[in-house]
Amino acid sequence: MYQTMYVIHVLSALALIFYILLPFLAGGATNRSTAIALSRGNRIGQYVLVLAFLSGGYMVSKADYSVIWMVLAVVLILVMFAMTGMASKPFKKLIAGDNGGGALRKLRTFTLISGLSYVLLMAMMLGPK
Repeated sequence: MYQTMYVIHVLSALALIFYILLPFLAGGATNRSTAIALSRGNRIGQYVLVLAFLSGGYMVSKADYSVIWMVLAVVLILVMFAMTGMASKPFKKLIAGDNGGGALRKLRTFTLISGLSYVLLMAMMLGPK
């Protein structure tokens, strides 16, 4: 079972690289079709994030990690959950045709924080324990 969760976790991590690219792609979200595509990618990414969280939780329960490592991992994942969820509102505004600077600025901020959280998570996962 551990090997299955490991494979799911690694595949989820590969799919979540989307969040590193999203802050750079968000600039093109003023185009309606691009905003729709990025919004759908964000929605799929949220489901993949749930898979990564559950598979990682299972693996942590079977291994010996320090409490600070586990708390930091959960906090960073929660930040990603929050930022990707909050990014859906600016996406909806951009899809509706509101090309004002406010929605795009919020989208870039949320996706940047999410991307940075993911980079920190990857550093934690691949770095020394």
